[in-house]
Amino acid sequence: MKVAKFGGSSMSHEDQFRKVKSIITSDSKRKVVVVSALGKRTKKDDKVTDLLYLIHAYLQHGVDWTPLWEKICERFIQVRDVLTLNFPIENELQHIQEKLKKEKVSQDYLVSRGEYLTAQLMAEYIGYTFVDAKELIFFDYSGEVDEKSTSLAITNAYHEGKRLVVPGFYGSNPMGKEKLLGRGGSDITGAILAKMLQAECYENWTDVSGIMMADPRIIDSPKVIEEISFRELREMAYMGANVLHEAAIFPVQEAGIPIQIKNTNEPEAKGTKISNYETEKENGLTGIAGKKDFLSITLFKRHMSDEIGFIWKAMSIFANHGISIEHIPSGIDNIGVVVSAEAIAEKLFLITKELKEKLGVEEVEVIEDLALISVVGGPHKELIGLSGKVLSILNQLEIRTSILSQGAQELNLIIGVKNTEYETVVQGIYEGMVNASASQTSHGVTSNS
Repeated sequence: MKVAKFGGSSMSHEDQFRKVKSIITSDSKRKVVVVSALGKRTKKDDKVTDLLYLIHAYLQHGVDWTPLWEKICERFIQVRDVLTLNFPIENELQHIQEKLKKEKVSQDYLVSRGEYLTAQLMAEYIGYTFVDAKELIFFDYSGEVDEKSTSLAITNAYHEGKRLVVPGFYGSNPMGKEKLLGRGGSDITGAILAKMLQAECYENWTDVSGIMMADPRIIDSPKVIEEISFRELREMAYMGANVLHEAAIFPVQEAGIPIQIKNTNEPEAKGTKISNYETEKENGLTGIAGKKDFLSITLFKRHMSDEIGFIWKAMSIFANHGISIEHIPSGIDNIGVVVSAEAIAEKLFLITKELKEKLGVEEVEVIEDLALISVVGGPHKELIGLSGKVLSILNQLEIRTSILSQGAQELNLIIGVKNTEYETVVQGIYEGMVNASASQTSHGVTSNS
């Protein structure tokens, strides 16, 4: 069986509901469905979840929240009516409204109503059994998922209903009250259900046809990564690629269950498969990701390599000031510390002073306006590895790197360039590795024929 999660863009209006139904009914293995709340219908529209957060803020400050609530009611009633469903959603909406007027409702309860109501409509529309997430996913007092109770509840509900629709984004706390799962909430719900039911696949349906090899704001129509490992995905996500939240990945990764990213609006597209296995890449490249606005601090001290614990002591100074370290390139008598320029802006002088006074650092060199680019590569047959290809491309571009560091097993290569060179380097690497490979393949086919 498969667990299929549909995000807010897939649930934004009645036409999207129809697409979702078509997807679900096209594969009998899709027995458990997780849905987000109604999303944006247009760019200028509001997500139901955002409106519910706003209503809660209005309640705290005594602002009239009824216009927003009426807007939410209209959306749910419209979906119900256009799809000619029988679900008495007015009763549910009235019940929630009465609670808002008479009680001090929690933010978790109010915001979770978006998923709760959407799931009820979808359950009737596809003929599945609705099960409240509050009855399935339980948290302990430390805020962690109570796996034993959760597993038992999910397994029992599945065997009783066989085909379920579950609202995403929340579960219940030890007091039996609604508790939101936080960022990536509905994705996490789907991952937990897939793990507990030992699904063969966890499908995550959204509005993109998979994970792209590079930022589409820099590369025009970049290719979609058809297969990527959890390790490769982690490398790309760390450098800013917009992928699934880590908390939504860990449950299925741990259970060895693959994730399939699919597009609700283009269900025939292959999408991206994420698994524990690293597949061979035609050109040795999995993807490119990066961020701007870093700052590199290089520390010089004679015989640094002979001093036990020097790096640990230096890192402790940064940690004491609450500065997260992004990267640590090193030499014999020097180490570089790459940090967010914004994070260290007001503390740079003080940290530099401490490094000199406490550790005897003789010289400090600061490089500003730095961008980091992570070139992630998978297994490949060619003799020239990832680093060789990237260095060749950088040489052709006449780009000088201030940082160059390769991870274990050639999984990734971190390069540091000027902020102003960031887009040029990303384009150059993509063109040099992806398009060049495609061109060679095309020429090979032509000559053979």
